Amino acid sequence: MTIDDIYMNDDISVRSYNICKYNGLTNIEDVQKHYAKYNSFYNLRNCGRKSNEELSELCNKYQIITPENDVNEILSKITIDTIILNLTRLQREIINSFIFVNTNSLSIRSKNAISQYLDGNFSVRNFAEKILIDKHFRVHNIDNIGQKSLPELEVYVSIVNDFIIKVSESNNERELITLKNNFLIQRTFAISLIPTEILESESIFQLTDFLLRNNAFFTESQNSIIKKASKIYQNQREMTLGEIASENNLSRERVRQIRRDCISDLFDKISFIKNFNDDLFENYGIDLSSSLIEVKENLVNQINILNRTNFSKEFISYILAVYLSDNFILIGNIEDILQTKIINSRNRHNWNNFYIVSKVFSKIDFVSFANDINERVNERLDETYSFNFKSYLSRFINDFSVETIDLAFSVAEKIINDEFDLHLDLDDNIVFKRNTSKQAFEYSYEALEKLGIPSKVEEITQKILELHPNYETDERKVSASMKRKDGFVPVGRTSIFGLKKWENEVEDFKGGTIRSIATEYLMHSDEPKHISDITQYVLKYRPASNEKSIYYNLRIDESQVFIFFKNSYIGLNKKTYPKNFEILKKSDLIEQMSWNDRYEIFLLFLARENRLPLSISVPEEEIKLYRWINVQKRKIKFGELEEERKDLITKIFEKYSKINGRRLSNSEEKYDELINFVKLKRRLPSANKAGEENLYLFFYNQRKLNSINKLTDSEMPKYYTVLEIMKNLNL
Repeated sequence: MTIDDIYMNDDISVRSYNICKYNGLTNIEDVQKHYAKYNSFYNLRNCGRKSNEELSELCNKYQIITPENDVNEILSKITIDTIILNLTRLQREIINSFIFVNTNSLSIRSKNAISQYLDGNFSVRNFAEKILIDKHFRVHNIDNIGQKSLPELEVYVSIVNDFIIKVSESNNERELITLKNNFLIQRTFAISLIPTEILESESIFQLTDFLLRNNAFFTESQNSIIKKASKIYQNQREMTLGEIASENNLSRERVRQIRRDCISDLFDKISFIKNFNDDLFENYGIDLSSSLIEVKENLVNQINILNRTNFSKEFISYILAVYLSDNFILIGNIEDILQTKIINSRNRHNWNNFYIVSKVFSKIDFVSFANDINERVNERLDETYSFNFKSYLSRFINDFSVETIDLAFSVAEKIINDEFDLHLDLDDNIVFKRNTSKQAFEYSYEALEKLGIPSKVEEITQKILELHPNYETDERKVSASMKRKDGFVPVGRTSIFGLKKWENEVEDFKGGTIRSIATEYLMHSDEPKHISDITQYVLKYRPASNEKSIYYNLRIDESQVFIFFKNSYIGLNKKTYPKNFEILKKSDLIEQMSWNDRYEIFLLFLARENRLPLSISVPEEEIKLYRWINVQKRKIKFGELEEERKDLITKIFEKYSKINGRRLSNSEEKYDELINFVKLKRRLPSANKAGEENLYLFFYNQRKLNSINKLTDSEMPKYYTVLEIMKNLNL
């Protein structure tokens, strides 16, 4: 019966009639054969749900059962079953890939339904047993599908069936690979013209290059941007986002967004290459049994030469990581490594390389490991420190085991080598070296530690130069470097220094001057102490001193820390003592002093100040010494001083008169310092601020000299320059 007769009998609608005529179904036998083969009519052009139901009912109504039909159906079922049994390994692999790719191309609802029906097993054998060979299979019987999914799944089953038959008809390996590749590429990317070289090859690198150049992964505009803004090719010119934006007539921010989105999607896009079978060991010597796949320059050259590509080391690493992602994981931030002109992140490590490692290491947090190393490397380190690397690495393993940490050790070591240029020592310790310049005081500290005893500046300087021959310094710099805040203590006023820590480590060692030691002793007493008691305490730390020297040392103290009582008792000015202790008057002290006493006090002053005493703007005790030395000078002039004493005083003048005589040249330097200070600070120096006392004293003395008309010709203009500056600044 023809389709025209059926239509004239009103058994089908005009729409169903036209569908049959358009698709070459001219009689009921054609319609039944199509239904027997495809189980529906959805694969016919313009066939919808109603037409499919109408034509299916037509087949049941006009069912013609003959022995020939039964035989054909049986032969058809046997044929597909026999085909499956006789497929070669390569044919099965090709069909399996075909089924997998086609399944992934379905809509989400259809994909989920067919996946559930096949129990997630997309092998050709399982597909055939559950769909193609099962005579009771009907697409509309699959759970969880709607009317919209029916035609899609009908076509899906039909295409797979035809492909199985087509593949089974060829045993030529090259033809099969070409067939598979052609289908996969056309089906996924709708590229019609594919070079034979690509179709016959299984190279993931040739394929990736071809797909990139044909805008398969992204639109033409996106592809242009991602290739310019990423390290895909070797020796490509690095372009800024601004330059790329200008070339593409886009804003810089839009280019940044496109690059970000494309890189975010890149892994999924390139995952298509996993459908191909590139023998990495045979072609490139890549050992897939290794826990770490290293991409070195020689491998990059080998891959590019063999495939006639020009990929960068970074992109080749990324392609391999995607291709091997079933068994390997990728360590390294894709934006850090593939993007060009990226601004470094401050809060984490910025990766330099990719690391392709076995999935065995998925329980190891290499990202946190690298971030922690990065933080340690970039923090200010004043001291070198180290710790056991294996023990440290265990902190970043979620499910700790000895076997895991032994395997991870080499990977972690490579990361610290390549990312941070850090290397383990012979004991497998990771060492974080000091990253600050050695300061001057540290050289002095080291030298004193080596010397082991309080030493003169000269000795300390010699030890520094002995330890560090290339270090430039001198005694003046060494002396200036040894401050209390850095752990040094002066020992008296003779340029001898020790270490503060020795006060706790060395018996009978205490830094500071005789005055500071005496002050400390007196602080713990509510009554003045006799000089003999003070001397006994001081001699523990300054055994070369004596009672008389200690007494006069305290007496000439300019800071007026001490208060003196009769009968050689001494206290502290800031403390209140019982009234039965009578304060010593100045006249009492003068009357008691002999020439030798005055001379000894004078020597103490010289040792401390390294100059002769002055008479203007200085403490009373210094004025007394000034008067005393001038009396001795006058006695020498008139021959009134004993020969022995004359020699002592003469030697002092020979040594110190030149120092005091430098006042003129020193005053010029001081004036320059004073002028710069006033201009910078917009005020005069203060006697109460650290570091300004000497400058304050200098200006005070100059003002005194000016008031008595004793400024020199060179000092006069300098002095008035200071006054002029003060006037302009309203000081």
